[in-house]
Amino acid sequence: MKMAIVSPCINVCVTDPNSDLCYGCARSTDEIKKWSSYSDEEQKDVIEAGRSRMDGWQLKAFDKAYQQKLETGTSPIKEQKLLNEK
Repeated sequence: MKMAIVSPCINVCVTDPNSDLCYGCARSTDEIKKWSSYSDEEQKDVIEAGRSRMDGWQLKAFDKAYQQKLETGTSPIKEQKLLNEK
C-alpha cells in the first residue's frame, strides 16, 4: 500500500533556467512532473536529492517550510497567500 509522502513543494515554484531546478524545493522539472508516479522510496530519494542540492539559508528555509507543511498541511508561502486573499 502506498504511503502518503508529502510533496516537497513549498509554493515557491520558480525554476532556474540554467539548472532546471526549482528555487523552492530544488527538484528538476522532470522530478516535479513525475512526482505522483514515484514509489514512496523514490519520493523520499527525490526529497533527499533536492535537500543535497541546497545549502546555507536555502536549506534552512526549506527545512523550516517543509516541516510546517508536514505539521499543518500548508507551507508558509501558501499560508501568506491565503491570508492576503481574505
